[in-house]
Amino acid sequence: MKEKQTIGIVLIVAMLVVTVGVVVAMMLAGQKETYYGYMKDDTTAEKVVSESDKTVEENVKIPTDDDFRPEKGDFVKLVAKKDEPHVYIKKKIVSHDDVPHGLMMKIHDMH
Repeated sequence: MKEKQTIGIVLIVAMLVVTVGVVVAMMLAGQKETYYGYMKDDTTAEKVVSESDKTVEENVKIPTDDDFRPEKGDFVKLVAKKDEPHVYIKKKIVSHDDVPHGLMMKIHDMH
């Protein structure tokens, strides 16, 4: 009887350790930053605004690929890892209405 209790406790502790490890790994891997921008031409954003801290960067080069071909005047949504802010892991052309109001004001110098 004691052996079954010991095995049960060991299994519970092992499952808890694995669960905590998985949760920590997911939190560290999920550190992402979202940016919105306005394209000056097909490879350069006139302004890119961070969604979290509202900082503005000007004349940001954005590499294009087969799935992402913005044109002058397009609004874009960019997702980057927190530790690599200029390496975009997700790029998407969005409409004017998809850009949050506060960020749109920063893009248009109305802050």
